[in-house]
Amino acid sequence: MCGFYDDEQKIKKGDRAIYKDENITIISAKHITDNKTMDIVYKSDVNEKECMINIPYKTVGFDLQLINRMDRI
Repeated sequence: MCGFYDDEQKIKKGDRAIYKDENITIISAKHITDNKTMDIVYKSDVNEKECMINIPYKTVGFDLQLINRMDRI
């Protein structure tokens, strides 16, 4: 199970994205099996504050747009 950006790409740790007109970095994407959701922890570039959103599995349309993805080796 996973969450998705508005363009249907998977949300992954280390991604750079835009959320509510702010540039953010995804710190973690944790599956919550009890209620079939994901906790997405991110850090805003504006105030360096860590925040969290909770989204249902396999959904899009939460105003998350991928900017770029960290290269994984």
